[in-house]
Amino acid sequence: MSLPALSAVPVHSRLPAWMGKAPLVLVPVFVLLAATLAALGAYTLTWERQVARLERAAIPRLERFAIQLFAPPRRYTYLPHLLANDRTLRNALAQPHKPGLVHDANLHLARMRASTGATELYVLDPAGTAIAASNWRDPISFVGVNYAYRPYYSRAVAEGGAHFYAMGTTSHRPGFFLSQQVKAADGALLGVAVVKADLTMPEVRDYGGEVLVTDAGGVAFLSSREDWQYRPLAALSARAGASVARTRQYDGVLRAPLDVHTGRTLDSGATIVDIGGHGSYLMVRRPVPETDWHVNLLLPLDEVKGTALRAALLAAAAIALAALSLLYLWQFRLRQAERERSRAALEEAHAALARQHETLTALSEELRVQSSTDSLTSLFNRRYFMDSLERLLGTAQRHGEPLALMLVDADHFKRVNDEHGHPAGDEVLRRLGAMLLEETRDGDVAARYGGEEFIVALPRTDAPAALAVAGRMLARMRAMRVPVDGGTLAVTVSIGLAAARPGEAVAEIIRRADAALYEAKRGGRDRAVFDAATAP
Repeated sequence: MSLPALSAVPVHSRLPAWMGKAPLVLVPVFVLLAATLAALGAYTLTWERQVARLERAAIPRLERFAIQLFAPPRRYTYLPHLLANDRTLRNALAQPHKPGLVHDANLHLARMRASTGATELYVLDPAGTAIAASNWRDPISFVGVNYAYRPYYSRAVAEGGAHFYAMGTTSHRPGFFLSQQVKAADGALLGVAVVKADLTMPEVRDYGGEVLVTDAGGVAFLSSREDWQYRPLAALSARAGASVARTRQYDGVLRAPLDVHTGRTLDSGATIVDIGGHGSYLMVRRPVPETDWHVNLLLPLDEVKGTALRAALLAAAAIALAALSLLYLWQFRLRQAERERSRAALEEAHAALARQHETLTALSEELRVQSSTDSLTSLFNRRYFMDSLERLLGTAQRHGEPLALMLVDADHFKRVNDEHGHPAGDEVLRRLGAMLLEETRDGDVAARYGGEEFIVALPRTDAPAALAVAGRMLARMRAMRVPVDGGTLAVTVSIGLAAARPGEAVAEIIRRADAALYEAKRGGRDRAVFDAATAP
């Protein structure tokens, strides 16, 4: 492709007459307008960049907080199952009318509390009444109190186990409750075993803002600010309010909602909020795994506003100075009409350079596409695919999403080349590549891996879905007929699949898919085989 040559086009040396007569009173108006627009642009751009910087810094802090938050109660996840299978407790639940058995259960729970460090341990009968507890000797004991209104009881009865954060209605101390259904040998319900553990606010001094942990109804039950704790971010819905009242989740501690006014919502989901009496914040929120909670990090925007304002003032001053200089230079150049020809020629030269730049940009894009594409099949090439797989695998592992990989190999391809010639083999590969493109989605990456072997990455695809895709591909190939001299040729493929494991490297998942492909070949070809370690 040839590049256009530079050329100078003469223009009329005179500007319109009115320009030379423009009154100087327009100069300050123009300068003020330009400075105002520059200030607005600089303020907006700096604001956006600073907010994006705050949001990027918030993500790892939220992830670290979620880990710290659940570290203490996570130690006790085994304990409800242990209690549910304890013979002493099962005997007491089976025969609660025998004081000796109940006494043994109380002593046993007290010893287990001392050995495990849990806050309290207790067991409820089928009606939800505590018949034994580790605090049975305390002035405020759980024994004899009915907790059937608590979700950790009702969910354990219905689903086998549950967890729940609430203010203790007996102890008046908050805690994280873990429960497990207790059954007799014949499957009858004996009761529910409950563990109460402390769930405290992790240290957040280095987070740069305020941290709130909110439940499904939006109540901040943990907060880095004491005066924000047990306050909803917005007025509770009728359903949420009824649930809180029924379960007595925040018995005696629920306060009025925070005065939160939501402004703009960013593309990432973060929001600009104003909290009455406290200022403006960037609120970044993330769900807490295995719960219906959210961690909310509120980063103050005072510094962002100050930085944006300074950038706006600097831009306005720079534009004002530049505008004044340009305007006075313009007046001077109006009186130098003879120099207009050279100026026009220079402008045309710049235009020609811009055209050259556009041409070079198009050439560069064409070369980039060629460098990442297989010329025969128009699929991506191996190098591009390996780079893409690294990125897709990293994304899947960060977000806990499934990712499947398949290796597709044409069966008896050497025989096709030997018996029908390389042009027929090339046509087989082109049609196989076209089929892969048609059977994959936007976001999937299909590439020619080498020779007659192809590779496909399927993000957000679990094992059953990957097998379904492979089944469609096998059916398409069985139905495909490639024209050759003297008739048509039927070609089948073998497919090996593997699903990514947590923390697995690219080389390992490819190795497992290749092993599955080998099994497909060895098993008779024209089939899809999933890696045995991850097969559904």
